[in-house]
Amino acid sequence: MVLKKVITLVTIFACSTTTLVLASPGHSDDTSSESKPTFRAGQPGESQSVDRVIQVEASDLMRFTSENWTVTPGDTIQFVVSNTGQILHEFVIDTVKGNASHRKTMRETMAGDSMMVHDDPNSVSVLPGESDELIWTFSESGSFEAACNIPGHYQAGMRAQVSVFNGTVAHNP
Repeated sequence: MVLKKVITLVTIFACSTTTLVLASPGHSDDTSSESKPTFRAGQPGESQSVDRVIQVEASDLMRFTSENWTVTPGDTIQFVVSNTGQILHEFVIDTVKGNASHRKTMRETMAGDSMMVHDDPNSVSVLPGESDELIWTFSESGSFEAACNIPGHYQAGMRAQVSVFNGTVAHNP
């Protein structure tokens, strides 16, 4: 079933002529004109403030390397996302509700024969065989998720829980 979805998605991306649609940072909870938008899951981090690096493999098996991460409020994490597959994947840090909204927007955009390209500070789109990084500061406690919101990917299991809480943290590699 997953292989059939992968083949269908590869066919859609390879055979269709698409118009690129640039997604503005519309998933932010910040309505002010400050230079850094904020999200419920935190905000973009600075490279000089990185507390930990997490290597993430995004594969065509519709999985990330690890399905769960635990961090402490205030931690700045550098996620290095490597796409080892043959199709485009993305990595978005948000609330479950925020990612659901993002998936809906992507479905609607792609149903119109367009391809959504992100410039949201809480996401990276990674081409096959490429790597990209997302530096993120988790500012408050809560349960968040990393997700690939490309139609069908999340539903096939391409998501991971990010638990942010004060206390003893078991660092995942």
